[in-house]
Amino acid sequence: MIRLAWARLRRELGRSLVLLAGILVAATGFTVLTGTAETQRLEIVGTVGKNFRAQYDILVRPKGSTTELERTRSLVRQNYLSGIFGGITLDQYEKIKRINGVDVAAPIGMVGYVTQGGSASVDVTDVLHKGDRTMLRVDQTRVTDRGLTRISYGGPRYQYVTRRPVRVPLNKRSGGGDVRLLAKENLASGREVALGPSLLDRKERGWANQKTFPFDGGAQIGYWSTSTAYGLGTTTEDMWSHRGTPGRAVVSVDQEFPFLLAAVDPDAEARLAGLDEAVVAGRYLRTEEEYQIPPTGGGKEIVLLAAARPYADQRDEVVIRRLPAEAAGEVVKGTPVKALKKYLAAQDGEIVKRVTLDAAGAYDSMLDGWQNIPKGQMSMALTRFWTAGSTEYRELGDRHVAAVPVGDDPAIWRDPALGKAFGETANFFLGWEGHANAPIGAADAQFRPLRPTFLPDWDTLSTRVIGRFDPEKLPGFSELAGLPMETYQPPAARPGDSRTEKLLGGRNLLPNDNVGGYLQTPPLLLTNLEGLGRINSVTGGTAPLSVVRVRVAGVTGPDAVSRERISQVARDIVAATGLDVDITIGSSPSPMTVELPAGSYGRPALTLEEGWVNKGVAYRILTAADRKSVILFTLILAVCGMFVVNAASAAVRARRVELGVLGCLGWSRPRMFGAVLTEVGVIGLLAGGLSAALAAPLSSWAGLPDPGVRAWLAVPAALLLALLAGLVPAWQASRVPPVEAVRPAVRLPGRARSPRGVTGLALAGLTRAPGRALLGASTLTVAVFALTLLLGVTYGFRGRVIGSLLGDAVVLQARTADYVAIAVMFALAALALADVLYLGIRERDAELAALRATGWSGGAMARLIVTEGVAIGLAGALTGAVLGLAASLALAGELPVAVIAGAGVAGALAIALAALAAVAPALLAQRLPLARLLAQE
Repeated sequence: MIRLAWARLRRELGRSLVLLAGILVAATGFTVLTGTAETQRLEIVGTVGKNFRAQYDILVRPKGSTTELERTRSLVRQNYLSGIFGGITLDQYEKIKRINGVDVAAPIGMVGYVTQGGSASVDVTDVLHKGDRTMLRVDQTRVTDRGLTRISYGGPRYQYVTRRPVRVPLNKRSGGGDVRLLAKENLASGREVALGPSLLDRKERGWANQKTFPFDGGAQIGYWSTSTAYGLGTTTEDMWSHRGTPGRAVVSVDQEFPFLLAAVDPDAEARLAGLDEAVVAGRYLRTEEEYQIPPTGGGKEIVLLAAARPYADQRDEVVIRRLPAEAAGEVVKGTPVKALKKYLAAQDGEIVKRVTLDAAGAYDSMLDGWQNIPKGQMSMALTRFWTAGSTEYRELGDRHVAAVPVGDDPAIWRDPALGKAFGETANFFLGWEGHANAPIGAADAQFRPLRPTFLPDWDTLSTRVIGRFDPEKLPGFSELAGLPMETYQPPAARPGDSRTEKLLGGRNLLPNDNVGGYLQTPPLLLTNLEGLGRINSVTGGTAPLSVVRVRVAGVTGPDAVSRERISQVARDIVAATGLDVDITIGSSPSPMTVELPAGSYGRPALTLEEGWVNKGVAYRILTAADRKSVILFTLILAVCGMFVVNAASAAVRARRVELGVLGCLGWSRPRMFGAVLTEVGVIGLLAGGLSAALAAPLSSWAGLPDPGVRAWLAVPAALLLALLAGLVPAWQASRVPPVEAVRPAVRLPGRARSPRGVTGLALAGLTRAPGRALLGASTLTVAVFALTLLLGVTYGFRGRVIGSLLGDAVVLQARTADYVAIAVMFALAALALADVLYLGIRERDAELAALRATGWSGGAMARLIVTEGVAIGLAGALTGAVLGLAASLALAGELPVAVIAGAGVAGALAIALAALAAVAPALLAQRLPLARLLAQE
């Protein structure tokens, strides 16, 4: 039987080669594309594995701390940890540490926002009048939001500068009060003049007159003496607050900085984040600290580790005007303060200096004073702090939200502890009535509700900085996996459109001193758990920890074992504590467009883009990739199988008469079945061998890894595919009676009808062998379905991870291989269609010869064949597009315009390809031997 099969293949070499080519393309395409799909899967795993792990694997949060966006979309806003204040007990933390599989459990307890002031000095010696006295006017403006927000400090502020000595006779009988009320200038004549009546109204001394914001109230007047090198805010030579250089005159400019105070476990934080390696000055926190006893003998000290940089976009523009010389003379004349202010307001003055002071200088000065506190001197008092709620958003669309402003009561800025301690003498320590309880930036629009915590007494808690750390020196993580939930990562709000980019000058929007503003820095003022306990003992909290970040032991990547280890630890934590647990491993920044309403001081509305956390995106990428690979494999096999079925059926149909003759000669049905299947199997075996030989060079040419042993899988695959595809034609051939087998293999029309035109005749020809036409259309249906479905799957795939940096990296890697597979499917479909048309011509050659003999031109004959091909292509395109859209809708849950347009493109491509595939059979139809064919009839 094998010899008969081989002889038959040699006699029908053309038909055999067509079948061989089809199986060869199918087997080679399957082998190479399987390698491509496998490479794609490995690339996805590699990308995910490379960027799979960030600082911690599990985030433990208080029960019920998830937001609506997080519940519905798995999206968490950047710096989300900065909005969680307490909710986890120390006992729950100890239980987490004891769970099997926990490598590091690092807690963080957000205490709240504290403000601390710093100052910078502007030397004005060179702009003074030549005489003893000069009156300067100082106008100060806070500039934030990349220059878009400008808040005037009000006033104006005047500074009286004298070259004469000024003393402050402070004693027990002075009764305290503002330093200006006690200041006396020594004139050249030796007489002393009290400066108080001209500098300060006694009614302005009381604590009740303290302002909320610096611009509340009217003008203020301070003083400076170049002889004694001190001035406003100075009490005695033992309590200089603005100490200068003798002979020099300065104007002091104050700035407030908000800090998010948080408590950490120093040892755990060092292991998890490497915080100890980021210390740049002083020393690192200890688990148990040594504290200084406050001079008052009561209260408790808290030691702090502060960030070495402010991470704040704020600067002050200072304009200094020199008023006429006689203006300063009004002070020594004793002009009452109200009259003096009215007089000064009428003076224009000459601008003598413009200075812009950034935050860095004042910040360093503040940290120096906070850190270098002499022994025996009171540390910085902690009298109040604020906790901030989360920003509320309105959803505008997919990954598009608008921040909702809130209104905070100005009463939250009170400082009752200082008022209780000092009463009206509070100004004595605070300097002057220019002091305000709130940083000036807090006057701008608020987006987070603030809740104050007031400590009972001025000396209840004091703070001292013992070291500084630089967050930028912390060990870095992959940009793709770096979480905005990272503890020390400053926020970044990028321009979200061209208008905002122009307004911000192409830079990011940064936080400022607005504690309730939209952007806030991460915790940059740290204490240990011992310090947290001291604060908690005063405030009465019972669950001081905000989150616990857990790193799981034995995690090596996104493999199943590592993921199960993380999942098991997460389940154990839930069982032990009942807290909310997030598996953060595999999370990635995901762009979110945020509409920020206009501010109150000039900043217009902005469109921003933030990197929100898309939790667990790596898991979804791996799942989606596996699903897409399965679909790809299935479609490749479907197209390959259809092609071989069509080719084998064509070979059987071409031998229909011959097989009928063999049946008449006594061949049994099993023998007939075996003969046909053997021929197909031999062709499959040859195609498999050639495919195995071609797999390596083709893979090398395509830039794919060497298939190695996998290439030889093409031999059994091609043989099995050929045998399976040949089963139906062989069975049909063996089941047809011999007499019927020698009849034409087409269905005769049920009734006589006369088709009109080329199109009618083409459709009539297709309906005479509907099974063959349907098979040709089916191959195109699968190809169009595959392309449409790929667009849908790609959209659904991106719908899961769209915009995330990790997701984008995977999609870019996966796209080429997918479309190469689709191209092979279309090529196989075109070959199958050409074979269908070729077989139709061979079976109708006499009929076509008759048409030529009756006057049909070669062009008309070609149009007939091409029309048949286009008709088959149209049927396949429409069916494939409809099925592809339906499947895309099922997978992605929606049909975007891009997918519908893609289905149209895929259908048009199929029709065009069908027309091209019909060209070769059309040329064959033009060259039919008319005389021989007609003679046979």
